[in-house]
Amino acid sequence: MPDRQQEFYDALTDVFVGAKIEGESGFINLMRIKSRYFRDKVLPALETEIEAVLDQHGEFRDELFDKLYDFFHRYFSESGSIYFRRTRYPQSVYERVYTDDRDVILFWKTHMLYVTV
Repeated sequence: MPDRQQEFYDALTDVFVGAKIEGESGFINLMRIKSRYFRDKVLPALETEIEAVLDQHGEFRDELFDKLYDFFHRYFSESGSIYFRRTRYPQSVYERVYTDDRDVILFWKTHMLYVTV
């Protein structure tokens, strides 16, 4: 696998699975079930879907995985929560609102941010 492709799958796994945990409790059992479900069901289905799209548009492989990796790396922390510290200011979402006497920039990072799972 190319580097960006592997980095994307690693970032995706970090978001949905997280670190490997040890111990005996109900919560840890749920985390193991979630990890197994992701590894056995979600990840293979996603890989199959991505490969089907890339069969038709293979020339965009590097660009696709670069954009996917950037999205997961920029907007999610290792724990899977939405995280904005890695968003550079020029890539941030802002809108300039002009009035008669001054310029105002409204800035919000979640504007037009859609996540579908």
